Amino acid sequence: MEDIKSRIIAAARALHFERGPDAVTMRAVAERVGVTATALYRHFADKDAILREVTGEGSRLLGSHLFRALEAPTAIERLRATADAYLEFAIAQPQAYRALFEPGADGAEESPLHRQRAAVRRFLRDRVREGMDAGVLAEGDPDGMAMSFWAMLHGLASFHFAGITRAEGLSQRALTNLIEGIAASGSASTVP
Repeated sequence: MEDIKSRIIAAARALHFERGPDAVTMRAVAERVGVTATALYRHFADKDAILREVTGEGSRLLGSHLFRALEAPTAIERLRATADAYLEFAIAQPQAYRALFEPGADGAEESPLHRQRAAVRRFLRDRVREGMDAGVLAEGDPDGMAMSFWAMLHGLASFHFAGITRAEGLSQRALTNLIEGIAASGSASTVP
């Protein structure tokens, strides 16, 4: 039973990636899986439930990548590891990553996707706050700084997907530039 559910999610993810969320119809997913559209309703209430599962899966995978960054020993190393983990996820799981940010993804208040995005935002804010507390980032607005950090990472991933540049290696240079721009005076003038 679980195998068919996994196949449904994989088919929906592939359709979403290839042609966008509007291409994810019960009929199209069923055709890819090799079952009738009616059979899908045994596992999912409707198309929106399938799309929520596709985006939820991406968010869970991103979270598991980000949490590995917590193993780094210092605040600045955790911030750098977070940047690497985010981009590694985007490159390794492009379908799941894109599903999180595609137009039409259900990011409305109180949706599972909205809560998952908020969790990523809190994770990034916590890494920034750690950097401030350690004196490697200037005191300021951790939420605003985290959004700048997230925007930079998302931009690097977008550049990678568009073929503008490769994300590998760029995250550390971009992060160093960002940190130096917001570094605490004195102690962080030379970012490790």
